[in-house]
Amino acid sequence: MTHGRTALVAALLTLVTLLTACSTRTTTVTEVRSDERSGHQYRDVLVVAASRNQEARSIVGDALTKKLNREGMGATYLAGDGGTLSWDNPAQLRSQLLDIARKGQHDGILVSSLVDARHHERYEPETVSYIPDSRDIGPTASMTYMERSVRPESFERSVEYVIQTSLYDSTSGEAVWQVISSTVDPDSLEKGAADFASVIARALAEPAGKEQGQ
Repeated sequence: MTHGRTALVAALLTLVTLLTACSTRTTTVTEVRSDERSGHQYRDVLVVAASRNQEARSIVGDALTKKLNREGMGATYLAGDGGTLSWDNPAQLRSQLLDIARKGQHDGILVSSLVDARHHERYEPETVSYIPDSRDIGPTASMTYMERSVRPESFERSVEYVIQTSLYDSTSGEAVWQVISSTVDPDSLEKGAADFASVIARALAEPAGKEQGQ
């Protein structure tokens, strides 16, 4: 499994294309922050996957935009190659996105960015156990054998992608809602993006102050 670099504003789920995991695990929400304005029904949110990588930006942004629109929330994907945006400077990027949103008359901006890629390893040593096995050796007698069972050692590696998604009010420029989510070993960028989009859309639909699972 290839290790990619981690950066504050880096390729959102770009690293998943380097994974060879055999199964997809779901995206989970680990933290939600909101204020009293987060319940406001935004008319048209500009959706941005904050990544210098155009493929990741396109796939994740498109998946999130389509999911939000299906859920009844107006959303517009930030199109274009993004070559003039400051992807490595969060403060400057925020200012640039606010300018774009205001000019396009978007009342909110939903920005997702990769904040960490956590590598986990788990080792299980070989274990040997003995299981009793009774066998008849005659009409009135039996003998118990101890059958040896061996579980070979195993070593698992996984990568957990921690994503921060923030909703900014275009008028005030302030973040009114924020969620931290975690995606572990998706099969592909496309599958990871689809699962991520579903979780974010569901979290965004929750009333202000209500956490997932309550």
